Amino acid sequence: MPMPTELNYPHQNPIDALLEYLRSRPNDVLLIDEHGLSLTYEELYNKSAKLANSLSKLGINYGDRIVVMLSNSAEAIISLFAAWMLGAATVIIDPLTISEDLDYQLSDSIPKVIITDKSVIERESTVLSKYRVISIDTAKENVLSFQDLLSASSLAGFKPVEVKEDDVGLIYYYAGIAGRTMQVWHTYFSLYSGPYAFGEAIGLNHSDSVLVVAQLSHILGLTEFMSAFVRGARVVIARHFDAKDTPGLIHRYGVTVFAGVPLMFDQILDNKDLSPGMLSSLRLALSAAAPLQPSTQLGFYQRFGVPLVQFYGLTEAYTLTVQPIKYKDVTGTVGSAIRDVELKIVDPSDPSRELGIGETGELAVKAPWVMKGYSDPEDTRRAFYNGWLLTGDLMVMDNERLLYFRGVRKRMIKYKGYPIFPRDLEIILMRHPAVKEAYVTGEQAEDPSIGQLPVAYVILRDEYKGKVSDRELMDFVNSRVAFYKKLRKVYFVDNLPIK
Repeated sequence: MPMPTELNYPHQNPIDALLEYLRSRPNDVLLIDEHGLSLTYEELYNKSAKLANSLSKLGINYGDRIVVMLSNSAEAIISLFAAWMLGAATVIIDPLTISEDLDYQLSDSIPKVIITDKSVIERESTVLSKYRVISIDTAKENVLSFQDLLSASSLAGFKPVEVKEDDVGLIYYYAGIAGRTMQVWHTYFSLYSGPYAFGEAIGLNHSDSVLVVAQLSHILGLTEFMSAFVRGARVVIARHFDAKDTPGLIHRYGVTVFAGVPLMFDQILDNKDLSPGMLSSLRLALSAAAPLQPSTQLGFYQRFGVPLVQFYGLTEAYTLTVQPIKYKDVTGTVGSAIRDVELKIVDPSDPSRELGIGETGELAVKAPWVMKGYSDPEDTRRAFYNGWLLTGDLMVMDNERLLYFRGVRKRMIKYKGYPIFPRDLEIILMRHPAVKEAYVTGEQAEDPSIGQLPVAYVILRDEYKGKVSDRELMDFVNSRVAFYKKLRKVYFVDNLPIK
């Protein structure tokens, strides 16, 4: 049974929302990319339906998995909606994922098809050779063309599949609470309800233009896009964040809302030549994924006259809290619960015991959009207590019910806003014949906006002592993981730090 809600959600899934827009505002522009190419609601529906029709003829049906492994683009959005029109589960994988990391995620999710681009196909040809692949920008032997699939299909006779609200519509490879990479399952209803409630909390409406530069392959980027979509706002989407180009996009397209990680705002502030007028269309900037320094928050407001507001969420639960927009006297807080979120602070060693005001403990939450679960039932069981999701984040609550971040219980490193799970790197290290035991943790970078750097403590097998270098072990790991997961140091020790 779904939990009772305060908000009246107009729809139960993203496709129903798109059908509503198709009836009420088909010629309104939903999406503009960084090159100025636009997509109306009608064009999104037609292209997604044509792609879905072609995919169904390839044998992809309700409940199947479709991997979307693309940088931010119109093609990524069309691919997502095509998958949802089929009632499939979209597995969103970061296109920076490489080698064994990618092989694990694909062999674990068993997709019927992978939609990606030329650069990934060329880089990961060995891994991808086992799967049916669609390329958005090239036609090669054994690779289907995205454009050909659109051109070869029609809308005749196609109807989106009706889905149940608790069907799995989205899968991320994450698991911050569990501390290792695995599938996080979100339902079609959570895909709609979480972004809708966040949009309501920040007042998103039809008059807004939202800039999406955080990657859709991470929950921040997807939440920002979906919030704009379900609230009827226009989206400006860029493949990547660039501190020099982003202000120009904001100015050119009259962007009113922009979300990112703290490092993005630090880099914008570092541009001393940037005129405040370039950001004059913004009514709100939002920061998440890492702690926001008060100096960054206040500095942004003082220079540009735009509130920079911190919000908090996690891959397992979308957005949960938003800082008051009039934040001047409450810097440092991640805010209070948005509507339809219940939260409490519990004893980390005994979640049945709720803590009081001013006591630091683990944040426990309930919301309609909390994940359905992990792919591992045992890890799912451990992540919940009596229906409450135990976030693994340590918080303290004040008398105004504002939350303040105090650390983490879960084993996770944050580098430039990217999450890194130490256990994943330890597993790779243990495959090297010289490694007897390994422990990975984070070392604070000199620049606080960068966060932590992954480092490893390693006990070598006796026969390899003095014969293997730290560089060899770093190369062994770093050739198998995305750039942000790379080890920065290896320390050889006789005893590991306490885990």
